[in-house]
Amino acid sequence: MGLVLAFLLAVTTLSQQVTCATLRPSYKAIFNFGDSFSDTGNVAILAPKGLYIVNPPYGETYFNRPTGRASNGRVVLDFIAQSIPLPLVPPYLAKGQDFSKGANFAVARATALDFNFYKENNIIPTSSLTLLNISLSVQLNWFENLKPSLCNTTDACNLYFNSSLFLLGTIGFSDYNTMLTAGKTLDFVNSKVPDVVGSITSAATSLLDQGVQHMVLPGVVPLGCLPRILTTYVSPNLSDYDSIGCLQRYNNISQYHNRILQDAVKQLQIEFPKAVISYADYYQPITEFLAKPILYGFTVNGSPLVACCGGGGPYNYNSSAVCGQSGVAACPDPTTVNWDGIAFTEKAYNIIANGWRNGVFAIPPI
Repeated sequence: MGLVLAFLLAVTTLSQQVTCATLRPSYKAIFNFGDSFSDTGNVAILAPKGLYIVNPPYGETYFNRPTGRASNGRVVLDFIAQSIPLPLVPPYLAKGQDFSKGANFAVARATALDFNFYKENNIIPTSSLTLLNISLSVQLNWFENLKPSLCNTTDACNLYFNSSLFLLGTIGFSDYNTMLTAGKTLDFVNSKVPDVVGSITSAATSLLDQGVQHMVLPGVVPLGCLPRILTTYVSPNLSDYDSIGCLQRYNNISQYHNRILQDAVKQLQIEFPKAVISYADYYQPITEFLAKPILYGFTVNGSPLVACCGGGGPYNYNSSAVCGQSGVAACPDPTTVNWDGIAFTEKAYNIIANGWRNGVFAIPPI
């Protein structure tokens, strides 16, 4: 049965790839906003010694060095760019870059909500970097600052951005992670989900109002399946875990976020009928990888929920010995699902990117 399912999946994927290859527009540039799941180096410039993702073994698989990406290699954005094909999208904060074919404004630990929200709710930032100069609204301001160097008239900008691909995320994970780290209850976090999605929707509307015609809004990952969450909020009650071994109460946050975001995407599609606006899924592919790792070609280090790079423990996540810290090593074969307790491996990102492109994990396909 597993072989039959794999065959059908392969045939379906190939068929969709052929169709999408025929219909997919030729993008001239990519612009991306988000957090660590799509940062390609901004955090390494902002805090070259502040976060462990600027240290080995990050980047070991593809780049052979740390690049500021929260992975052992490429992230979804990289695979999307290479499939178009376009150059890997340079981080906005990098000096001397050619941004004519796109720019990446995403920064690790960026939030959808602004600093004032966290200040008003007495939520202490988890680091000096978090919440200060990297929220979604700040990234939009960076885009506005860059625009004059890309186009100098309304008509020129419309033509340029009409043929560009805009990805708004993923973002939202850092909001929920920051709230939880500050000791806020699950009820509090759930109550703020509409605000987080509202911030994302507002940013999308702002870009679409400027003539953007091709936009992707990714959902958030399953929080309750992350080694960091599983380690930090371990429960003695087996009923708190789903059949995969994820903490359902934390996954509920992700599911709620994604439902509201999908509704927002449908509304944006109505408001901007000439634009192609896609909802791209992280949740479904990751839970499928964890439920059927062998089917997707992942190696399993005891459990598919175990991180490849970490300082030990049931899920190989230790907040006192995180990946990138001195003495913390990666697993010999980084074809696991999770990389460092939060982010995922290059292999996982590659499959997700293909699913976004061919429509398996995105509606409509990119």
